[in-house]
Amino acid sequence: MGGTSCLQLAVLLGLTLCTLVGADHGEKFTITIGPGEELPNKTMYVIKHKNVSFSCSSMSQQNLSISWIFVRPDTNPETFTSVVGNHTEFTLFNVDYDNQGNYTCSKNLSDTKEVLVYYPPKGPPVCHAEFLNDNVQLFCSWTRGYPYPMFIWSSENQELGPIDHPDGQPGSNDTNVLQVKGSAVHDGQMVKCVGHHIAYEQRMEQSCTLTLKAPLPESQPLVTGYVGKNTTLTCHSKEGNPPPKLTWWRINGTEILSNVRYVISQEGVVSSLTILMSSKEKDEGGYICKSENPLGVKEVEIWVSFNTKIISGLVGGIAVFLLLSAAVILGVILHRHWDKLITRRHFWQTGSTVFTLVESDEENDFVDEGSSGITSVVNHQSAQMTNGHTSVEVSSDGPQTTSNEQLPHEERNESDV
Repeated sequence: MGGTSCLQLAVLLGLTLCTLVGADHGEKFTITIGPGEELPNKTMYVIKHKNVSFSCSSMSQQNLSISWIFVRPDTNPETFTSVVGNHTEFTLFNVDYDNQGNYTCSKNLSDTKEVLVYYPPKGPPVCHAEFLNDNVQLFCSWTRGYPYPMFIWSSENQELGPIDHPDGQPGSNDTNVLQVKGSAVHDGQMVKCVGHHIAYEQRMEQSCTLTLKAPLPESQPLVTGYVGKNTTLTCHSKEGNPPPKLTWWRINGTEILSNVRYVISQEGVVSSLTILMSSKEKDEGGYICKSENPLGVKEVEIWVSFNTKIISGLVGGIAVFLLLSAAVILGVILHRHWDKLITRRHFWQTGSTVFTLVESDEENDFVDEGSSGITSVVNHQSAQMTNGHTSVEVSSDGPQTTSNEQLPHEERNESDV
């Protein structure tokens, strides 16, 4: 079966693929699929969610049986159209990944086109850095697209690596890794990854950036532990990209590794060193947390001391507990007997004898100068000033009797007469 192609015009317009097929018996027919483009291997591709038209026509004046047949991978053939004539066509609206497969225009002779459905990745690319030995590894990922995207790395307006497929063909993976020597980068350097996808039609550049940083560890400078107990030191890297490696050392230059005496664990940029059953003789002293990546090495020193006695803290805790308990008990007692404590009348008997005393010249010998009456109370007596007189209330347990001394002043004088 001979044939020609008008693909070049279709590529310039960016709309359709037109294939002119000629039969050996002089029959000629045209297959048009668009909008779409043909790859070097003669496979067609269209963009997801587009409306794609398929047409097949014959230049013969005879009426022929023409049909479009679609075959998905691992499925039975499906006939879209079938006419008796010299032209047939159909349109797929909002084409999706399920529409990917082989499309055959069949009549006396048949021609088949494989159609792929392309779609761009979701969201922007994502960058991160790692390191291996003295090399910096730059990762750029742009996933959930078909086919794979292409990537370009650059830094300070200079390309760090070429396009993985300079001819514009799809990449080999959705993640690109560029390895750079540590000596070729510096602290604070910014790198950029630009993603390209054949199905991405937006004009906005899809890219991600990251800044390379030397490490900067931080830790508590002084740690106090107890002899015979486990003591944990913690160190984290405040800065560092690629994320640095954290190691522990004694101040004498000996690296600490996990063994029966030490347990080292690291999660992200945080590392912990646990000293098991601490010993003052063996474990007290200086420790170093070292943080390193290809851009630099930084250290932070930690001094560890141990207490041999912990009884003082225990005694202090018990003393505080006892004081708090005593305060609570005292508060409960005061709350229950509050009325008895603030009411003085509770402490006196109901019976009392009241004396009304009057100042006299004879009493001046017994009264201090500047006093206006008797003001002292002895043996459960209460004194109160009333109209220049002093009233004295005396508790009495026995029967009350009235003496001449208890009569009013006027009555006392009349009886004396």
